[in-house]
Amino acid sequence: MPRRVAARSGMALILTLAAIVLAAGLALFLQARAVALSRAEQSELLRDRLRLAAAEAAREALWTLASDEDLQVDHLGEDWASPRETAGEDGLSTWALVEDAGRFFNWNNLSVSNRATRAPRDILLDLMTFCGDFTPVVRVDALEDFVDADGEGSYEADFYRIGETPFQPPNRGLWAPAELLRVHAFSADLFRPRPRSGPDDLFGGDLAASTVAVPMALEAPIPVNVNTAGRDVLMGVTGLQQEAAVRAVLALRQVQPFESLAMMFMASPELAAALEGSVGTASSCFRVRARAAMGDVHRSVLAWVERDAKSGDIRILQWVEEGG
Repeated sequence: MPRRVAARSGMALILTLAAIVLAAGLALFLQARAVALSRAEQSELLRDRLRLAAAEAAREALWTLASDEDLQVDHLGEDWASPRETAGEDGLSTWALVEDAGRFFNWNNLSVSNRATRAPRDILLDLMTFCGDFTPVVRVDALEDFVDADGEGSYEADFYRIGETPFQPPNRGLWAPAELLRVHAFSADLFRPRPRSGPDDLFGGDLAASTVAVPMALEAPIPVNVNTAGRDVLMGVTGLQQEAAVRAVLALRQVQPFESLAMMFMASPELAAALEGSVGTASSCFRVRARAAMGDVHRSVLAWVERDAKSGDIRILQWVEEGG
C-alpha cells in the first residue's frame, strides 16, 4: 500500500511539474506573441506615419508649383524646381522634387498628330539615335501602332496574337513606362544608364533620362520646354543639323530664361522653322516625387499632375505610393 501511495504522489508531482512547464511555456509564448504584435503594430504605425509624411511633402511641393507667379515661363531657377528636404529631430526626413514634363520627350506624343513642323515620330527617331540606338525605326513603328487608336499598321493586334503569351495591345497612351517593355523590339537594355564619354559625345545620350510617359489623354503632343529640356531632347526636336544652334540656346538660357519663343527665335533664327509647334517656354504637366524615411524604412510617392495655364490650379492625373 505505501508503494502505491508513493507512486501516486510521484505521478502527481510529475503532472504538476508538467503543468507548470506548460504554463510557463504558454506564458512565454503569449509574451513573445504580444511583443511581436506590438512590434508589428509599431511598424505599421511607422509606415502610416511615413506614408502621410511623403504625401505631405508632395502636397507642399505642389503648393509651391501652384503658387508660381509667372505661368507663362517655367525654368529651373524657380522655387518649384528646387528639391525640398527636411530633417526632424526624431530622425524622420523628407525629400520632394517637381519636374516639368516639357523637360522630356513624352512617349505618348506618338498617339496623336499635330501641325508642328516635325512630327513626334521624327523627333523620337532622332532622339533615340542620339541616345545610341542606330536602328530605331522598327521600335518607333511598333510603339506608334501600340498607342494609336486605329488598327492599321504592321504591329497591331494580329501581330501580338502570335507567340507564347499572346495579348491585345491597348491602342491608347501608356499609363506607366513599364508598358514599353510589352512593345515589340523594346527591352530593358535600352534604358540602362549610359555614361557620356565627353561633352562632344553626340550619341551618348541617356534614353531613360530623356523620356517620360505622361498618363494623360492627349489632344496634341506635349511641347518640349526650351528652358528646361536637356541637350539630347533639344537635339531630337531640332535634328542633327542644328547642333550649333542648340548649344547657343543652352548657353543663352543660363544667362536668362526665354520668356517667349520670339525671343529665342531672334537669338537663333535658324531654329524657327525646325521648332515651330514643337516647343514652348512653359509647361502644363508635371511630375512630383516625394520620399519620407526613418532609419531603413521609407515610403515614397510619385504623382503626375496638370496645372491650369491661367489659374495655376492643380489636377492630379496619377498618384502612386510605394514603400520598403
